[in-house]
Amino acid sequence: MEAPSENGPTPSTGRARYPRSILVVGGAIVALVVLALVVVLAVPRQPTTYAAGTPEAAFQAFYKAWEDGDLEAAYGHLSSNVARDLTLAEYRRLDAEQSWQRDQDRRLVLMGADVSGERATLHIRIDERAGGLGGDRVSSERSVRLVREDDAWRIDQPLVGIESVAYGY
Repeated sequence: MEAPSENGPTPSTGRARYPRSILVVGGAIVALVVLALVVVLAVPRQPTTYAAGTPEAAFQAFYKAWEDGDLEAAYGHLSSNVARDLTLAEYRRLDAEQSWQRDQDRRLVLMGADVSGERATLHIRIDERAGGLGGDRVSSERSVRLVREDDAWRIDQPLVGIESVAYGY
């Protein structure tokens, strides 16, 4: 009787044996895939930066101030039309009702901007993860109106975060 070859069936199991090098290479490939997946999920994406003085940059500054909890700075990005009817105290109260937004795994993506003279509308897609780490991504869209006042773009609707709010009640 001939002795089994290195890759042939073994007398005790009848199954083929694989060289140790194939197992090591396979394990290394699996480890690299897992590492790449962890890096992709763990490394935050850097936000896009916009040229100063643009509606996009104004909204980005507003949203960052709101995300950081700097309500005075966020409120300062609102137009005089909105601020006339919404006091800073009311804005703080509305923020307390909307603070759940800061806990969301959200990503805002600027889809486009329509600028006409002293007015602009930003079209924003909001990507959220539903159901934790393995959950699906859910997207929705919002439009944000801005107006140019005193050589600066201002948010021309009552926003707390990205949500429109009712006020004056």
